[in-house]
Amino acid sequence: MLSLSSVPRKRWVKATVYVGVLILVLACFWFGERVAFGTPTPTFVVSSRSMVPTLHVGDVILVQDGGTFKDIGVGDIIVFKSPLDPDTVIVHRVLKIITDESGRGVITKGDNNPNPDSWIVREEHYIGRVILTLPQIGKVTFFLSPPINYILILIILAVLFISLLGEHQGGDNS
Repeated sequence: MLSLSSVPRKRWVKATVYVGVLILVLACFWFGERVAFGTPTPTFVVSSRSMVPTLHVGDVILVQDGGTFKDIGVGDIIVFKSPLDPDTVIVHRVLKIITDESGRGVITKGDNNPNPDSWIVREEHYIGRVILTLPQIGKVTFFLSPPINYILILIILAVLFISLLGEHQGGDNS
C-alpha cells in the first residue's frame, strides 16, 4: 500500500508536473477549438428528432464561424438561439432567405417537421453553420452531464496522480 508520507519529493514533483501538463493541454484544446472555429460553442449534441433523417438524437455536430450570417445559403444547416427563447438552441435547415425592414433574415425548417418555423432567424440569433457530424458519439454525454462529468474528471486525475506517485523505477527510491 502506498503511504503518502514515504513518497520521495522528486516523485511528488513529477506527478504534479505530469497532471499539470495534462490539464494545460486540455485547456489549450478547449480554448483553441473556440478560436479555430470562430464561435464560443463549436460543438453541440443533437437532442431532438426535428432533423431526422439528416441528424439523429445523439449526433455530435461541429459548428464553424458564428460571423458568417451573410454567407449562409438555402439548404445550409445552421445552429441558432431560438428567437422565442434565447436559452434554447436549435439546429435546422435554411429554407428561405429574406430581406425586410429589419434587415436580412432566415426562414428555417427541421427536415422532419411538416412546416417551416414560425419565426425569422436574425444575425443576433445565429451561432454558426454545421460543418461536420459525428454520428451517435454524443450519446455518452446524456450519461455524463454535470456534475457527473466533473466528478469523473477529478477521479481520473486523482487516480493518475496517485499512480504516478506509486510508480516504481527499478529500485530508485528517489
